[in-house]
Amino acid sequence: MPSDVHSEETRVQYVMRNVAEHIGRERLRVGDELPSESSFGERLGVSRPVVREAFGALAALNIIDTANGRRPRVSALSSQTLSISLDHAVRTEQISVRQVWETRRCLETETIALAALRRTDDEAARISAIAAAMARAERSSPELISLDIQLHKAIAEASRNALMAKIIASFEPLLESAVPAAWRTRRTQAEHQAIIEKHLELAEMIARRDPEGARQAMDEHFDRAVGAMLAAQDVA
Repeated sequence: MPSDVHSEETRVQYVMRNVAEHIGRERLRVGDELPSESSFGERLGVSRPVVREAFGALAALNIIDTANGRRPRVSALSSQTLSISLDHAVRTEQISVRQVWETRRCLETETIALAALRRTDDEAARISAIAAAMARAERSSPELISLDIQLHKAIAEASRNALMAKIIASFEPLLESAVPAAWRTRRTQAEHQAIIEKHLELAEMIARRDPEGARQAMDEHFDRAVGAMLAAQDVA
């Protein structure tokens, strides 16, 4: 066992740590190549199969890309890994749906305020177009659900905060079941229209570059849409 292995580390974990440290130490960026399996093996005093397993684990975490058998490269930040972990945590009741929505609320009220300040004209136009399409979509239709999710992602992207955008994107698999449930609680046309108008207001606040108005509108949106869903489902 190499001398600098931490007491609770396996050889694979040791290699994983050293690869991550190498990326930081060498200031590598997305797409930059890493040394080969044999190079890391010789440097760290471990076999190639150990390095190969470590590379596989790092690829699963989306830290490196080993696609097509080529030399590993630094991967771009992705929401997929967090998304899988969140979905697993909800399915195994380590976290509740209520906690997911409470976290979304905290993030999205700030994200929309940043979007109102930082959005481009094209982004504002796209957000407005999605909200308008929601107003034309049929009640509780797959199109409406998809547009709703798209709108929140577009707002996050316009915030110019990559971390916020990735975290919000990681909620998407959960939203694919939770958002339809939220819309189903709007049983009357008036209730449906109130939520549509709130989405139009979100887009309008961003177009106006009004961060406080945007923050308040998003907070009210969560009060109405999410509060109704949680009350209906009695989520713990």
